[in-house]
Amino acid sequence: MDHRDHYNIIKTFREIFKRLPAKRKKQFWILLSGMIVAGGFETVTLGIIALFVTSVANPAAVLHSSYIKILQGVIPFAILDNLKGLILLLSAVVVIMVICKNIIAAFINYASRRYSAYAASYLGEQVLSGFLKIPYEWHLSRNTADLALGVFWRQFLGNFVSAVLMALCDITIVIIVLWAIFIVEPVVSMMVAGVLGISAFIIFSRVRRLLDLTLKKLRDYRQEINRDVTKAMHGIKEVKVYGREDLFVEDYRKKAYAEARLDALQFFLGQSPQWILEALGFFMLSAAIYLMMFYMDFSEAKVTGMMALCAVAAWRILPSINKILGRLVNARSALPFVQKSLDYFHEIETARKAGVPMQKTALSYSFKNSIRFSNVLFKYDTAEADALNDINILIPKGKTVGIIGMSGAGKSTLVDLLIGLLHPTSGRVMIDEMELKHELTTSWLRIIGYVGQNPYICDGTLSENVAFGMKSDAIDSGRVLECCSMAAMGDFISDLPNGIDTQIGERGVMLSGGQRQRVAIARALYNKPDVLIFDEATSSLDTKSEKAIQNTIYSFKGKQTLIIIAHRLSTVEDCDEIIWLEKGSVRQIGTPKEILPIYKRYMQDEKPDIKQTEK
Repeated sequence: MDHRDHYNIIKTFREIFKRLPAKRKKQFWILLSGMIVAGGFETVTLGIIALFVTSVANPAAVLHSSYIKILQGVIPFAILDNLKGLILLLSAVVVIMVICKNIIAAFINYASRRYSAYAASYLGEQVLSGFLKIPYEWHLSRNTADLALGVFWRQFLGNFVSAVLMALCDITIVIIVLWAIFIVEPVVSMMVAGVLGISAFIIFSRVRRLLDLTLKKLRDYRQEINRDVTKAMHGIKEVKVYGREDLFVEDYRKKAYAEARLDALQFFLGQSPQWILEALGFFMLSAAIYLMMFYMDFSEAKVTGMMALCAVAAWRILPSINKILGRLVNARSALPFVQKSLDYFHEIETARKAGVPMQKTALSYSFKNSIRFSNVLFKYDTAEADALNDINILIPKGKTVGIIGMSGAGKSTLVDLLIGLLHPTSGRVMIDEMELKHELTTSWLRIIGYVGQNPYICDGTLSENVAFGMKSDAIDSGRVLECCSMAAMGDFISDLPNGIDTQIGERGVMLSGGQRQRVAIARALYNKPDVLIFDEATSSLDTKSEKAIQNTIYSFKGKQTLIIIAHRLSTVEDCDEIIWLEKGSVRQIGTPKEILPIYKRYMQDEKPDIKQTEK
């Protein structure tokens, strides 16, 4: 059974609460204290209202009651000696108390909602931080649409916390009011509270099971719809080319209508306990009055007083119980989404407990001598075979190294290990004399420029894409232009209406493949890196642009360490050294003159004896 099936509202709230910072925990206890004060004030107000109603219904009995005699002794004014004065005083007190009660209630509601929003924002921040700082390999087996939805679902965290807080507030009021009635008349109050409490528990328990099943289905449909829409939008070009528009729309229609039916059902299930309990509550109130009048032999004055008190209490308690049920249903409605967020927390925390730090403060570091792979083996968690096996290579600082091999040879995996996005299953990657572990990775990444095969282009200006992740007012426009020039983008920029401040569209839809690649190259140069890595960086360029980029790349030869992965052998012809990978192992290392002719014959299925040229 999935461990999430064991979740309940209290357990889930406690799990959320323990993740909040100390400041929020302190605010919770202050808020809870305010709820207790509000409950006490509410009870006093109800008592005064009941006294006011009784004074109008049976003035003689109230005027000569023991409570008024006590007040007459405390308040030495003639206003309490006659009926008109008493009613006038009570009406004024009722108005003042109701106003004060509503002010307190409004403040508690506002504070609860704000607290819930702050808690949700904090937890959303923690989920996003965890996603961004968890090891790169974890992301390889995750759906990005689901992760984005996981951060967006912070609103359900807020709704859940808000529902629990408001339920606590209403529960506090109901308990205090029932306690006050119990003091006045224990038998009647116990009967009413017992029947209503048991009924509410049974109703909510019955509804809860069906509601849970409905909500889990609703969550799954929403997740599937989000995936499908994301897939369609990201693949819009392929959708149109292959004429799949109607298929995506039809799939969306089926799931959206199923979601709509489930949404209506969960709304009905959420409201039904309140309707049932309201009818039951007024039945119990009528039964209590009947019991007092015909079986408990109460005096007329006492029956009148109890009727007023019960009526006022019912006026406040029944809506509160309905609200409690409504809040619990709302909390239950958010629970499947909250559980998914908590599952992400568990995964993030598991990675942390396994000794994989999310991210540490960068060490002060500069690259001095060499990069060395020593007996490196790497295997992906979901793979059966090793991606790399027994890799031993040395890349001196300032050298230009090409990495070649057929698809699946392990080229990109080797580069991910070199960058620090992945870490060896066994063996070591050494930067100078330091092992590339998690505490060094952040510093190492700051002096690396990377250009991948499919660079990400965000929905922003050209300059925002080159200075990726930086705020607009912090971007060095001069440096952006310089990098664009080095990436052979001069002609391209001159054609843009606003130069580097031109919006280039989500995923660079306004650019050609070669232009997107050049934007990524300019991005890699922006921070003046010591090491430049080009992972098939020229694969999308035409011959003229490729040559321009190659000239740019090789202009750094001898000044920076260059690592070039390429299928086009012309891209690596001027490297100082070539590393030939085959099936996850190093087949041969040598100069371009030694390696490339043999590799070309190998690609043509000519398999010469290469032992004489191996190093």
